[in-house]
Amino acid sequence: MNQDLQDMQAPEGWEIQRRPLGWSKRFEFSDYARTRHFLDLLTGLSEKLGYYPNLNFAKTYVVVAIQFEEDAVEPERAEFAAAAEHCAVQARE
Repeated sequence: MNQDLQDMQAPEGWEIQRRPLGWSKRFEFSDYARTRHFLDLLTGLSEKLGYYPNLNFAKTYVVVAIQFEEDAVEPERAEFAAAAEHCAVQARE
């Protein structure tokens, strides 16, 4: 097994996919306005970090899926996952 894969630490609450390596999380919101605000915050985060994850969403949730290259956790994408958590908190306020 690749050493990077062994040492990988997904943020709490994120599901780990092994092959290909990825992390995903479903973020729940009380209404569409909060969901939309979260999506807007993620857009700004993507523009800042230069990474655009796969997103699936409906009225009250967003699933963020981050894919890594060659089974190695890339710091920029791990940073995106951590920052997405902060975006969710902001969207719920």
